[in-house]
Amino acid sequence: EDFDRRRAVELKHGRLCMVATIGMVWPDIFGKFDGYLSPSQNLKFADVPSGIAAVTKVPLEGWLQILLVAGLIETQLLKDQSFGGFGYAKYGAEPGNFGTGYWGRKIQDPAERKLKLTTELNNGRLAMIAMSGMLIQNGLTGQSPIEQLTAGHISPFNDGQGFFAFDPSAELGACPPLGYWDPFGMMAFQDEEKFRRNRELELKHGRICMVATIGMIVPDLFGRFGGYLSPSMDLKFSDIPCTIEAIYKVPTFGWLQIFALAGAIEAKNQAFPENYGYPPFWGRINTLEPEEKQKKLLAEINNGRLAMVAMAAIVAQNGATGQSLVEQFTTGNLNPFVGGYAQREGDAKDKVALRAEFGSGAGKSTAIPWDPIPEGLSNDIFNNTYVGDVGFDPAGFAKNQRLLPWYREAELAHGRVCMLAVLGYTVQTSGAKFEPFITRYPTDSADPLKAATQVPIVGWLQIIVVIALSELWRYENVISKYSQGVQPGDLGWNPTAPVSSPRPKWFGPTFTAAYQPEEWNNMKLREIKHCRLAMVGFFFMVLRNASTGEGPSLLPNLTTAEFQSSVGDFIPRDI
Repeated sequence: EDFDRRRAVELKHGRLCMVATIGMVWPDIFGKFDGYLSPSQNLKFADVPSGIAAVTKVPLEGWLQILLVAGLIETQLLKDQSFGGFGYAKYGAEPGNFGTGYWGRKIQDPAERKLKLTTELNNGRLAMIAMSGMLIQNGLTGQSPIEQLTAGHISPFNDGQGFFAFDPSAELGACPPLGYWDPFGMMAFQDEEKFRRNRELELKHGRICMVATIGMIVPDLFGRFGGYLSPSMDLKFSDIPCTIEAIYKVPTFGWLQIFALAGAIEAKNQAFPENYGYPPFWGRINTLEPEEKQKKLLAEINNGRLAMVAMAAIVAQNGATGQSLVEQFTTGNLNPFVGGYAQREGDAKDKVALRAEFGSGAGKSTAIPWDPIPEGLSNDIFNNTYVGDVGFDPAGFAKNQRLLPWYREAELAHGRVCMLAVLGYTVQTSGAKFEPFITRYPTDSADPLKAATQVPIVGWLQIIVVIALSELWRYENVISKYSQGVQPGDLGWNPTAPVSSPRPKWFGPTFTAAYQPEEWNNMKLREIKHCRLAMVGFFFMVLRNASTGEGPSLLPNLTTAEFQSSVGDFIPRDI
């Protein structure tokens, strides 16, 4: 019954979107109706645009007529045979079958009928996606699909950005090392007014985060205000922690004051985002040279961006550990010379304490402190079999314990490949190449994505053969022997495995025999962390490369004048 109802809904929306898609295109190609849509409002059909703006043009009487016709069709004229109307269902009939046939005739051949119905379903699904795309493009650009095509904005031979007089890549903030960075295309087809709006938001949030970052640190370092925050609640300033919990400590009247102050500031702000009329730089704004002024404004933007990232990281760390930033430093969790949680595993007391604090005892996930531990996970980062288990499984993969070793195997395999890929991506985009060339024809392979198209077919066959042999070996020696004691991802380096454990005879723990079991768990925890980071990092490397046409190399930027003065001219000449 549920399937029939969903299929009927799918067909109805698909049919509507097929008609709507034609309606979005037809008027601009073949013209609109003559005459008036609403004589009383002096509204002609020619005045109605082919886009979302048309919704605001239709008069109230027009909407009533549309709803009336739709209601008659739904309840009387073309009533789906699967449903009797007004809540009375007749399941067993065919969803979407109005009894009208195909152009008024019923198809007798079962094979032809099945083909026609499948075609209708697929066309309806395509039309729903197309309609969504048309509406989004129309909302972003203000143009109908035909206007976008004729203006060249969605031409496959250019990026469309050049058709706008305003170029955001030339504005302040497009600077090394990323240059103009807009991987999600948020500024595509935007005019100067919308850019100013986005710049206003960027500056405002950056300034708030710069203050907030300091506010998260100063109280723990230099102390808090004396006295009471709320005498009626007997709440002192010293009772407010430098963590997310502070949100729940502030009384209601305090929040009202904060919102009132923020509202007053927002309501009065009518100036350009870079100039509110206050005396910036201690009143020296009019005495600054143009270059120095631009430098300071750029520094503010970059510091604001850094503060937004830093604030997000501080809040995330606080949510994961329950500690403020200063507390994390003083306990060694963020000490660059200590391994944090993993380093403490050598001490049994610390290990027990950590498990009590971040383990499954509290019944909450380490990764998402406000959520319960997902089914099938231990929420123990020192789990000998699945090191790095922090209780994060939003898709519910761990529910199937039989497949869990396969998932860990896949995670490690992809993570290891991505660690190599990140290294290879960076080296290649920095200009390093092997000599001689991979083919007898010189190729420019500094761009990894372009390089993929330059590899000859014989090269790809070699790559595929090597991968296939590696996968077969891994299946034979690791995956197929989980039941015999081999752990996921164990290629034969595990020094804690029993001597009788099945392993490739030519490997063995030659380089890892010096590690104690606890130290080996440290190594495995570090590996899984680096694997996860590499998978995310490689994804964004490819995304940046595809969106900008340049790989993530920092070397060309470090050799520029603005970087040489700050980091030193340490890059070899002619690199």
